[in-house]
Amino acid sequence: MGLGLGNAVCDNEKPNSDCPVDGAFTLGFGGGWRFHDNFAVGGELGIWAFKVRDEWQGQLDDKATDVTFSSLYLAPYLRWYWFDEGGIDPYLQAGVGIGSVTAEASNDSGTYTYSATGFVFPVGIGVDWYVSDGFRLGPQALAYLHVSDEICTEEPNRDKSCEPPTRTEDGEREGIALPWRLMAVGTFTLGDP
Repeated sequence: MGLGLGNAVCDNEKPNSDCPVDGAFTLGFGGGWRFHDNFAVGGELGIWAFKVRDEWQGQLDDKATDVTFSSLYLAPYLRWYWFDEGGIDPYLQAGVGIGSVTAEASNDSGTYTYSATGFVFPVGIGVDWYVSDGFRLGPQALAYLHVSDEICTEEPNRDKSCEPPTRTEDGEREGIALPWRLMAVGTFTLGDP
């Protein structure tokens, strides 16, 4: 299990930033099997709860009184440990899975929801210290590319609408996100460390 802070890479040019988020609280839950001294396989659920920028909320037609923005993924991973043994265990981790980016904005006229679902490609680096025979603790830096294959929106008094991503006026593909995190990860080990 891990917890930490993060954000998402997006256009943050002042004063006309279109970036909706400004930091995030992150959680990670997972488990793995170290089948070799240098390799492990496992799976993880990663969660980002973003802080929404006040300036972005004001860009809505009718300023929202309550806005949430989050992302999550579920992905199997392969982890490569640099050393066979020792008191510290640095590693690289990569995976492929599924995920979603969701937003919800509410005001007096109703609730607007947005969700982008698709494939995710998480890549991370970290190090574990053996605090005891059965517990490891250490930092991890991870980012994941989210590539949507479906974007759904729902507005007050309208049916939910889902479509594949299109290109913006600038020629950029919709439904791409790059969340990242820095977290402390605690691992309980079963069997030989």
